[in-house]
Amino acid sequence: MIFSLVFAIGYCLVAERFPKIKFWQGIGAGIIANICVHYITFPALGLTPPVAEWPLYEHISELVGHIFWFWTIEVIRRDLRNRLTGEPDAEIPLA
Repeated sequence: MIFSLVFAIGYCLVAERFPKIKFWQGIGAGIIANICVHYITFPALGLTPPVAEWPLYEHISELVGHIFWFWTIEVIRRDLRNRLTGEPDAEIPLA
């Protein structure tokens, strides 16, 4: 749980400074996180078997899970930002 919370807060902080990370309402960040963590880092550290040995359902589960997770984080981040500041995201013109 702490791992997820740290990543969610980190995403929110990065999204404020580098708004392009929010592409596809956070879905792109979810895909990138899935690739970087589950396909590169975990196998390199020996925490999971090699990617080629994973069953298909594991690939689908991780991808769909990360997509929904980051999309949810982005929706909540955007709503909280609007409620706290009374303004939309910084890159959205107010005119």
